[in-house]
Amino acid sequence: MLTFFIIFRYRKTFNSSFFQLYLFDGALNLLTYFNNYFKTRLPGIACHDCLLGSFYRSIGNTFLMDIFMLMNFHMAYVQYAVTTLVSLNRLSVIVKYTLVEPIWQKYTWIAILLIFCLPFINTRVVLNYDSKLEYLPTSDTYSITSEMPINDVFSICIPFMVAFTVISVVVNIVSVFIIRNLKTQIKNKAETNFIIITCITCVVQLCGTSLSFIRVKYAGTPAAVKLASFIPFISDGLSLVQPWLLICISHVVREKIIGLIYPKKQQPHVKSVVIPRSTTLN
Repeated sequence: MLTFFIIFRYRKTFNSSFFQLYLFDGALNLLTYFNNYFKTRLPGIACHDCLLGSFYRSIGNTFLMDIFMLMNFHMAYVQYAVTTLVSLNRLSVIVKYTLVEPIWQKYTWIAILLIFCLPFINTRVVLNYDSKLEYLPTSDTYSITSEMPINDVFSICIPFMVAFTVISVVVNIVSVFIIRNLKTQIKNKAETNFIIITCITCVVQLCGTSLSFIRVKYAGTPAAVKLASFIPFISDGLSLVQPWLLICISHVVREKIIGLIYPKKQQPHVKSVVIPRSTTLN
């Protein structure tokens, strides 16, 4: 949220298509994170006699359980598609900045809208089954479950994740190759640091795809059950890694955050302030 505030407050500085995508991606990642938190994390620490357990029992037979389950699968499509979109954005901007940057800034919202809406064609099948709150007496916790066969969604979702991860990997390899062969002076314009962020995010995406594929391939085995417990962490990784990378890598963002927390005293007789260009992360 802090990076959101910084980008909005200094939008003349951060006016590139990367930051526009970052805001859209960040909003969707927050939705994913909180849905995962309410569907998996909180029920896993709620006991029968505590207030949290009482809260979940009060909504256990409502439509909210179906929404939590639906969005759990739906946002997998969204996260992987947006990560691939960011990779394509970086490559196209490196290759032809003056031509594609205005196009990205003007039409990114359409791509994001399609990415969010189209997966419902598949994920709506979740609503054909009742999702319910299940009490686990051995651990004194709760779990939100569904009778839906896992292949009803993953038969399409897994190939989708594999295809888009392959695209992300290939696109990022091409981007790194192009960056490495550019002259030093041009590298700054190509926003090398953006590529670093995109590549690291792609690694997290690759880990998530691998775990999901193995989970479905060996469904029902102890190994699959064990791996399934790691998938929410991968989802959290995709949701939270970019803000931290942005703060760590971007000198400009760090300066703005430090200036917000520790504002400098106003200097007298200063007539203007020079703002760094918005298209770099130097």
